[in-house]
Amino acid sequence: MDPLSNGNVDRVRHLFDAEHLALVIDAVGAGNSPARVWVDGVTAPRAALIWDGSHSVYLAGKIDRATEWRKLFDREVAPAGHGVLKAYVTDVAAETVFAGYPLQRRERVLYRGGRRSIPDWRTRLPAGFRISVIDDGLTMRDTLANAVDVIAEIESCWQSLSDFRRSGFGFIAHDDRAIVCWCTAEFVSDGKCGIGIETIPAYQGQGFATLTASAFLEHCAERAMTPHWDAWAHNLPSVAVAEKVGLEKVETYAIYVCEFGDITAAAAPTYAGEDPA
Repeated sequence: MDPLSNGNVDRVRHLFDAEHLALVIDAVGAGNSPARVWVDGVTAPRAALIWDGSHSVYLAGKIDRATEWRKLFDREVAPAGHGVLKAYVTDVAAETVFAGYPLQRRERVLYRGGRRSIPDWRTRLPAGFRISVIDDGLTMRDTLANAVDVIAEIESCWQSLSDFRRSGFGFIAHDDRAIVCWCTAEFVSDGKCGIGIETIPAYQGQGFATLTASAFLEHCAERAMTPHWDAWAHNLPSVAVAEKVGLEKVETYAIYVCEFGDITAAAAPTYAGEDPA
């Protein structure tokens, strides 16, 4: 398996044609999302594996060299991964490339920008709170609690904070003491982006995600950018917010998950097609 530079991901773009996958690979190609890419042949790749360096692995194409892909994963990804592995793979790949791993199948839903249903979001903010654009002053201010979490969210999805400032955007809901919700652009490419959103637990269920997302979507409309909201199907509060702000469901798909710790703690695998003796 050969490494492929991010500048050449157009060679495997056709392998990631589902909308949730195209969002990712287009952002990698634009240089806005960190990733390492491997292919089964640089000249005419039939399969490719993308790793974001943290939690997510995307394997697409004709998986007829499962043993080699597994060895690549075990050598390059498993030792460096942490937390939850999210494997965006087919059922066949899960049963062959990842044979023996304690994977669990989970459904996700993808929403795409539609009508803006809350144009008066500014008048709905609770007293003492406001929604502000993320800029150098807000993300770096020590006086606002949870600013470090906003920065961590951005750094996990972008090559650097400076890249985010240049090509990304986001909003925070806050009072004079703390940030209680943030909504940031991720997987940004020409004319589209993903949405990363989080609300501090103590403020969940109070409408802050809906209002902050509304500010974000208004900004997307002004920039003629199509937003995408990707969530676990069982995360009903997230799904409810996506629908409340006017996004339209376009995909339901499955991925596989497990803890990286369960992988590294597992016994040495027998690769599919190999003699265990």
